[in-house]
Amino acid sequence: MYGTSKSLTWVAINGAPSIRAKEIVYTPPTVDPDAAPKAEGPGAAPKSFNVLRANLYFQSGEISFEVHRKSGDSLCQIILNAGLEREIFVGLGLRASTYIIAGFRASKWEPIASAGWDVPPREGEWIKVHIRVIGSTIELSVDGVRVLTGTAIIEKSQLGLFLSGPEEVRARNIEVNEQRPQAFVVMQFTEEFDTLYREVIKPTCESFGYECIRADDVYKNGLIITDITSSIRAASVVVADITPNNANVFYEVGYSHAIMKPTILLAEKGRDLPFDVSAFRTVFYENTIGGKTLVEERLRKHLTGLLN
Repeated sequence: MYGTSKSLTWVAINGAPSIRAKEIVYTPPTVDPDAAPKAEGPGAAPKSFNVLRANLYFQSGEISFEVHRKSGDSLCQIILNAGLEREIFVGLGLRASTYIIAGFRASKWEPIASAGWDVPPREGEWIKVHIRVIGSTIELSVDGVRVLTGTAIIEKSQLGLFLSGPEEVRARNIEVNEQRPQAFVVMQFTEEFDTLYREVIKPTCESFGYECIRADDVYKNGLIITDITSSIRAASVVVADITPNNANVFYEVGYSHAIMKPTILLAEKGRDLPFDVSAFRTVFYENTIGGKTLVEERLRKHLTGLLN
């Protein structure tokens, strides 16, 4: 159930950490520190490391835990998108950057955000870490203070944990509170499209566990464009009907593409798409009862692809 803490079970897929009820302990192998090879990555951590995966598939919500490091040169990071093409590491770095959000793809690191340059390492004490993931926004807080914010596409995947360093690292009381991911719907506000939204798009997205929100649901007292862009960033997927030449719709689709947000385009069959979006995969439909059934089936296939 969303909004409740999940009970986690961890299994090591690299190394041999000690896994207890509420604590995981990484112990480095006994080697000559001067001869230990160095890895190429954020902070140049030693190649000795442990990787674990949990029984929980995570996409949106909050993760909290405590970390104890005997050495400030040790790493403790949550892995998002674990096992996917681009994994995202969030947590405690070392040396040049105390706190990091970094991508890892094709054996190469891709820095996303970092903070805490030349900050003296905190050794021998428990540190409270909190990670918040809403749509493509990742926030990292330490001891109740937000220290870092980054942006990355987060897909539903097993939760991972990365521990590394020259000395023992302990992680305990790992808790996860999932939040229902959002599907943000962009379309023209007329009865024809209202019907498509109510009868097809909204129930289909909700059947996949998304909270379905349309642009007219988010208008507040501030600037409309600020409300819209904030909602797109907070969403896990954008569904856009581009049948009419609506400037607002195309602006919001363009913004979604600019921040690499997974976007599903819908259009009525026979629509001559503008050149700028003609290269994107589009679900075409007929505005009939049978046509709505077909668009529901194709929308389901797209959403299934995002969740697998």
